[in-house]
Amino acid sequence: MWTCVDLGFIYLFFKMVNADTIFAISTPPGKSAISLIRITGIKAFSIIKTLSSNMPKKSREATLNNIKTNTGEIIDQTITTIYGAPKSFTGEDMVELAMHGGAAVTQRLFKEFKKIKNLRLADPGEFTRRAFENNKLDLTQVEAIADIVNAETEMQRKNAISHLSGHFFKLTKDVFENLKKILANIEAIIDFSDEDLPENLLSDILEQIENTISTINAALEDSSLGLSIRNGFSVVIIGKPNTGKSSFLNKISGRNVAIVTNTPGTTRDILESFVDVEGYPLRFFDTAGIRESKNKIEKIGIDIALTASREADINLVFLDKNDEVDIFKYLKNAFFIKSKQDLGNSIFEGGGIFNISSKTGYGIEKLLSLVIKKLNKKNHKENGYISRERHSDCLKKTIKHLNNAKKLKNIDLLAEDIRLATKELSKLFGNIDIEDILDIIFSDFCIGK
Repeated sequence: MWTCVDLGFIYLFFKMVNADTIFAISTPPGKSAISLIRITGIKAFSIIKTLSSNMPKKSREATLNNIKTNTGEIIDQTITTIYGAPKSFTGEDMVELAMHGGAAVTQRLFKEFKKIKNLRLADPGEFTRRAFENNKLDLTQVEAIADIVNAETEMQRKNAISHLSGHFFKLTKDVFENLKKILANIEAIIDFSDEDLPENLLSDILEQIENTISTINAALEDSSLGLSIRNGFSVVIIGKPNTGKSSFLNKISGRNVAIVTNTPGTTRDILESFVDVEGYPLRFFDTAGIRESKNKIEKIGIDIALTASREADINLVFLDKNDEVDIFKYLKNAFFIKSKQDLGNSIFEGGGIFNISSKTGYGIEKLLSLVIKKLNKKNHKENGYISRERHSDCLKKTIKHLNNAKKLKNIDLLAEDIRLATKELSKLFGNIDIEDILDIIFSDFCIGK
């Protein structure tokens, strides 16, 4: 009779053997010098061998290789490289074909591929998913790959590379291993209460819990900064009507994002423009002019503007008169600006007010540099920041369980909270021990066996 463990390994074996081999183009579609085609799976080598004139003989070897149809017609001359499992990106046997980048070439190859049994086009992200499932990447590194692909600024690239390099993974994995040691010590107290255990073991456990909480809090400290690097820092442009807000947005965007007229109240909804400034991702928001208005739609726009300004990382306050500084003093991280410097009679100096011109560009570069300097004050980490809500949520829930655990006097309940904290933290990586996997697989099938 099969045991639960036997069935588990049989299930995993058949899942591996029956997995499809997949292919996809890894370079952008369209005409280019080179197209890179990837094939991964248990039949990757045998499939390419049947189509090749000069298949590489060993892993990580590249050869000049004609790829042919099953009738012998040459599709293209390629550089073919093979990577044997598990030393490949996916952890499976994998082939890379560097082909000429014409659309007709890849179309003809894919037509040939579609004739082959158990070979199919990959689903979106499936190569990376297989890398994750084969323990080549943890979940934080998978997310980092997506962030690298989507990075638009230098700061976004640096933060994503930090996560891909495993800095965040190492930090949280160390915490995870420490929690497991704490749990083992608690289990020792529970299971061997009659044995000679080290003195003050419980007080040591509580101290370790406190230290773990401090480590996680330190990681969470700059989580808002990491999220801003990934999503963009919000810079709200606010002020009275006709003070040059929309002209400024158009100038820094290099295009006409906002309508510019002499009529007050032209801008009513928030207009957004993403701008890379010295490697920092800044999301500029042009808002409705702040004034008393009886127009219902304009009043809604003004309310939205005021709400956005309270939540902004930086506020650029455009002024009409000097005394308006007092009106907007409640705003955090505010820069007070007088636009239209090109009209000489509009300039006034001092009082922390920056003179700029959206027509000539006067003062704008200096202003943006000061904005970056203010944002840069907190930017001191070389190993990156937490950059996803999922990461901070997992850490916050872990701390919640640890804070609850240290208050408990019942050792069994304390152990349960440590287990919950460990389970919560493991969600960061997306993998759990084989024993946990087997428990999940067989919990519904093996009761009473």
